[in-house]
Amino acid sequence: MGNVEFNPMDPAFIEDPYPTYHLLRSEDPVHHNPLGFWVLTRYDDVVAALRDPRLIKEPIAAFVAARTGAPAPAGGLSMLDRDPPDHTRLRGLVNKAFTPRVVEKLRPDIQDVVDGLLAKVQDTHSMDLMEEFAFPIPVIVICQMLGVPVEDRERFKKWGLDIARGLDAIMLPPDSDVVRRSTQSRQELAEYFRQLIAQRRSSPRDDLLSGLIAAEEAGDKLSETELLATCILLLVAGHETTVNLIGNGTLALLRHPEQLRRLRGPRADRKRGRRAAPV
Repeated sequence: MGNVEFNPMDPAFIEDPYPTYHLLRSEDPVHHNPLGFWVLTRYDDVVAALRDPRLIKEPIAAFVAARTGAPAPAGGLSMLDRDPPDHTRLRGLVNKAFTPRVVEKLRPDIQDVVDGLLAKVQDTHSMDLMEEFAFPIPVIVICQMLGVPVEDRERFKKWGLDIARGLDAIMLPPDSDVVRRSTQSRQELAEYFRQLIAQRRSSPRDDLLSGLIAAEEAGDKLSETELLATCILLLVAGHETTVNLIGNGTLALLRHPEQLRRLRGPRADRKRGRRAAPV
């Protein structure tokens, strides 16, 4: 075991974490951090830890709160932070609202969102990929899925960004501006969902929130606290991951133009009426 220094809040690490990851994997793959946690950086070790029933997740929230003084998350723990049998039960219930049929129904709406965002910048021939494309897509789609009114989507965008940024600042003191905004936005989002859940209980619609309320497995249902945690998880996890996927994917293609040509090739060939080459 090596003596690699690893500070997840170091600005240099946040800017470019990969040299540190490489150093940890090669010199200190099972790293014990002075802050009180372990870091595993090799695939086999990570898989073994994830499958080990002795390693549980629910105390992590208490650990973070004790380290930072942060309050318990508004809306309760999501399924990502729960252990079996609760994790298994929650995942089974939520899966009922994410059937292939439900997901496939989203395809035309997502295509319309993408087409609309591209149409806005067609005449300018340039765009800020992150602000004008990557950030709006997941917020719009998730709001459509959950049945959030159109007029509230800008509020959702702010809440999602604040909460996501708070995840990166988890080791900062609770009175820091980033953590304060994240906590406030999570509380506001939880209260918003409480009101929306009450509306859907009395007047169900053809949306994901109504599906989650109605989801049953062996007579079990999601409690309101579990519903809140699941809705917040869908917004934050679906938002941040999609934004990063679009940004990092585009950057990777620009850095590897031969892969970009392969991606463009079949589509360009189809437009010219030629048979697409296999990729």
